Amino acid sequence: MAAKGKDLSQQLEELISSLQEQGILTDHFDDLKGLQDENNPRLVDEIFTIFLRVAEDYRAELTRNLSEPDVNYSEVHKLAVWFKGSTTSNACGRVALACQELIDASEAQNKEGCLVALDNVNREYLVAKENLNRIVGMEREIYNMRLPKAK
Repeated sequence: MAAKGKDLSQQLEELISSLQEQGILTDHFDDLKGLQDENNPRLVDEIFTIFLRVAEDYRAELTRNLSEPDVNYSEVHKLAVWFKGSTTSNACGRVALACQELIDASEAQNKEGCLVALDNVNREYLVAKENLNRIVGMEREIYNMRLPKAK
């Protein structure tokens, strides 16, 4: 790999380390990254691309449910638990913590608490999404640099 590729790989490692120190990513990210190899060099890219698509659906459903005059708290609870599981599996630490706040508010059947928690979920998700997209972009660039060049 060229010097630029090594520099980019170092930048990626520094970014991941910084995100872990901030709690945006958990150490579980290292486990996901460890599954990536020569046979599946774009695994992280694929995992996060799917996660971000599914997360948008969860957010939309939670927003829709909490917009109803009569909130179905069991549905909000179920969605929040699923979203937390998805964020935990994808190493998004602060989003998972925010989801737990939403779970707690839904168990208390507290609409105002749910709305505040959902705002926090959305805020933390957008931070995670921005950083996951940065990671995916860097991973793609590194992958493309490793491809043999056509003559």
